[in-house]
Amino acid sequence: MNLIVFSTILTPRIKYIFNFIFKDILKTEVEFTGNSQHFLNSVQAKISYGDAPIADELFFKSSHLLFSNKLEEFKIKTIPFGEYQAPFPVENSILPFDVFAASFFIVSRYEEYLHHQKTDEDFTANKSYQFKWKILQRPVIDEWALILRNIIQTRYPQVKFNEKHFVQQPTINFNIPASIPTGLLKKAKFFINTFSSKENNFISAKFDRLTGLEVQTEDVLPEIAIRLAKKNISPVYFVAFPNIPDDYISTDNVSQVLKNGSVGLLRPCSGDQQKISNIKAGFSKLKKILPEQINLYSQQLEVLKFPICYLNLLNSSVISDYSMGYAETPGFRAGTCTPFSWYDLQLEKVTPLNVKSYCLTDSALKQLNSMEAREVIERLVGSVKFVNGTFISSWQLRSLSKLLKYKALNIAFNQLLEYAGNPLTN
Repeated sequence: MNLIVFSTILTPRIKYIFNFIFKDILKTEVEFTGNSQHFLNSVQAKISYGDAPIADELFFKSSHLLFSNKLEEFKIKTIPFGEYQAPFPVENSILPFDVFAASFFIVSRYEEYLHHQKTDEDFTANKSYQFKWKILQRPVIDEWALILRNIIQTRYPQVKFNEKHFVQQPTINFNIPASIPTGLLKKAKFFINTFSSKENNFISAKFDRLTGLEVQTEDVLPEIAIRLAKKNISPVYFVAFPNIPDDYISTDNVSQVLKNGSVGLLRPCSGDQQKISNIKAGFSKLKKILPEQINLYSQQLEVLKFPICYLNLLNSSVISDYSMGYAETPGFRAGTCTPFSWYDLQLEKVTPLNVKSYCLTDSALKQLNSMEAREVIERLVGSVKFVNGTFISSWQLRSLSKLLKYKALNIAFNQLLEYAGNPLTN
């Protein structure tokens, strides 16, 4: 038995969020109809969404959000629900709040669109409603989906929900090193490019070498790859290229490791690179060192602005993005640990861009002491395991080196691998 959903108006927003919850999270099939007679005659498990029930089906009262096709400001009310506040309260419904509107509001990043319409300031975790409602550190949409599954199975035990399994996937990012060319003229051109570029890290890398803090990418990368392979964990590597001619970019020492894994472009939307031509140039460099890589991935750990970054990624043929998260704050920016298709609120349509959210970074952990870091890791991993979701973390390669400076982060990484335990399965 599958589900049939009735609503007098089936908007793109309704279809999107119902499909996300029931198909992507709960792994069941759902049919939509606006025909009340067809709905009543159906032998499937019945759910209606609107102002009033039709008969004795499972009825969820709606708020206004999913019937709108505009991006607009409105006052959000909340209601206590367990340990936190839930938005969009309703009456005479199975749940005391509109779980579908609440889920759509969070996963679409509705509030971030409004934020960037009013200001150029960065959108930080403490500005989010999830932070105010005390739900930032839980994959709340997945939790709500489990509540819905229990409600449905109590009424319709024959409904089949396919199994999901917990997976963990670390992402590891680093800068491709520059290679100083031979010959006086070439060296002169190289240093001119280096000093004139704001994006390059060559000078800081040289300073690290002089002070003994340099991390040798070609040494650390194979070590990490072996470490993860022993635990049957498949990471995604994200690389950033220096803004210099390709002839000065050295990849010989890392390409062997990268060609055996999934690799994406780091920081495609940072600084003045928020142009399609620059994003495509970055992927062109990536293709040169990994010509067999077909799928394009990206990760933006700095400011993620809606919708310009995602639109540019789509126009650059990126199929999967790992930018959804707060680099300095643990938590679930989109309220979920399930990959989802990005819904563009300006065009009111589902896009092909698959978004995979990270909930933890080394940048967030380095602000904590060892006990606090362990507690955060166990709490976040536990919350994702509870809903059988995907746990994605983000690490700089240098944080996993053997330098004393990064010892605490290295310990935290090992704790994460041990506590999460389950290998990535495809």
